[in-house]
Amino acid sequence: MAQSEFGAYYDCRFAAHQKEGMPTGALVWLGDSLTEQAWWSFLTKEKDIVNRGIGGDITRGMLARLDEILAFSPRKIFLMGGVNDLSGNRPVEEIVSNVRQMLEMVKREVPSCEVYLQSVIVPNNEVLAYDYIKNKQEKIRSLNKHYKALCDEGLATWVNIAPLLENEQGELKEEYTKDGIHLHPEAYVIWVNHLKEMKYLRK
Repeated sequence: MAQSEFGAYYDCRFAAHQKEGMPTGALVWLGDSLTEQAWWSFLTKEKDIVNRGIGGDITRGMLARLDEILAFSPRKIFLMGGVNDLSGNRPVEEIVSNVRQMLEMVKREVPSCEVYLQSVIVPNNEVLAYDYIKNKQEKIRSLNKHYKALCDEGLATWVNIAPLLENEQGELKEEYTKDGIHLHPEAYVIWVNHLKEMKYLRK
């Protein structure tokens, strides 16, 4: 089988997801490595949790596999993505267009599904281990403003995760990260507790 434009790891994980399937009416986390690395079932204590994070994924890759998710009529989708797009120097407008397409697709195909669009976390430039993500902070902040605007249109519920994990410079706190962008377990606890406080998940 020929490799897709999204790479070998994406293809492997997507094939596994398709083979695995999911329960109808699941709670789905859709995103990149920040999503993939979390133990959502353990953290949330909810039933029918499905992790559809793929490390390195871009928003176009998420859009390409959304059909596989919507076929099972999820009741909630928690979406986060865009930092890998920016790392590859894709324009903010292109990223926002991809996310808009995803949100509109959910509304059209599974109108009962609640979608929560989560802010992109701003990396810590001082401790960042990956040069290709450095100095993207302002673009990430711009992307988050555009995401909030999509939510203001009624396409999704805005979930502003980034400020919960930020230092005085508006970047990810050093104690919450191992490499400037990926998260330690305590950061995921804060993330999920916020979802519970906002009643997007059960306490």
